[in-house]
Amino acid sequence: MVAETSRCGAAEVLVIGGGIAGASCALELARHRVNVTLVERSRFPRAKVCGCCVSDAGLRLLDQCSLKQQVLSRGQVTDRWIASFDGRRVEIPVPIGVAISREVFDPMLIDAAAESGAAVAMQTQGTIDRMLPDGVLVTLLHDGQTVQKQFDAVVVAAGLSAGRVQELLPWTDAPHGPFGVSCTARSDDLRPGAIYMACDDDGYVGMVQLADGQTDIAAALRPGSIGNAIGDPLARMQQILGRSGLPLPDFQTVSPVITTPPLRRTRRFGNARVIAIGDAAGYVEPFTGEGMTWAMASGIAAANRIATANDLRLLGDQWQLELQQLLDRKKRLCRIVTTACRSSLLRRFAGHALIRFPGLARPLLRELSRGV
Repeated sequence: MVAETSRCGAAEVLVIGGGIAGASCALELARHRVNVTLVERSRFPRAKVCGCCVSDAGLRLLDQCSLKQQVLSRGQVTDRWIASFDGRRVEIPVPIGVAISREVFDPMLIDAAAESGAAVAMQTQGTIDRMLPDGVLVTLLHDGQTVQKQFDAVVVAAGLSAGRVQELLPWTDAPHGPFGVSCTARSDDLRPGAIYMACDDDGYVGMVQLADGQTDIAAALRPGSIGNAIGDPLARMQQILGRSGLPLPDFQTVSPVITTPPLRRTRRFGNARVIAIGDAAGYVEPFTGEGMTWAMASGIAAANRIATANDLRLLGDQWQLELQQLLDRKKRLCRIVTTACRSSLLRRFAGHALIRFPGLARPLLRELSRGV
């Protein structure tokens, strides 16, 4: 998987964003012996709106990065999906994955990238100023001090907040759809190793127990009736779970609730020497833990594309085709499934069918867990 040398030679690459996609990209670039700098504007560890589940395809990627055992040792193995479709409970075995807190997982990836040779600058913001004939001019802001530097290529991995690249990488599908919501709480009733999902007309809520005993709760909620208002997200999650018949976490112990802007979005993936990966490139709500796997897959693929490039001026066009081929089928499948979860008619049909014939879900689960 790791090339002994890089065709990039002495090229300098900047990765903006230290989440899963950015850290995976920096780690792989460093393993290719590319001069890579990773900047992240936040201080780690930090909470994220995330279901915290890695699928078995993600575990295979982590194994290639020599991180699988470390993740398994600090996470909770998952092997079962328990869902409620308008109160109809369905339980299906799924390929083994892992639930791991982002407060644990993200620093683990950052540390691995730094240990492999990436230069990591936390609490540092990177902003693309303009394209140059032979590179990209970027302003780096840290502790109130700014510096301008030229890089041979820039990877944008700043998640849903990557809004400053609109001129270079415009939206092809502007942000719309449900809001993301996440928090943690205590629960004595959830089965360790099970991924719970409650679906009804207001959206869906997922729950999974983490290794420390906390329950991660993540939801995709429909916009409210007044404009795009989300209302009280905690109350809405409680209502969905209360109608589901699934175990209820102790909402008296809930952590601060985090929300996102509308989730569904897609932008142009590349332009000359600038490319976008992970959620910065586009987002469709995942189903049973594909989101973090997609982030790792896009980060690793981008690093391989950069490391083997003969001409970085062509990077954007090449990446536009590659990322679309890498994830388009799986994201389209998740879009169909999550859209179906919002239809009362389809939920009733799925609930009745899967209760009687749970094996009907196996082809879908196989496709979602297949390598990317």
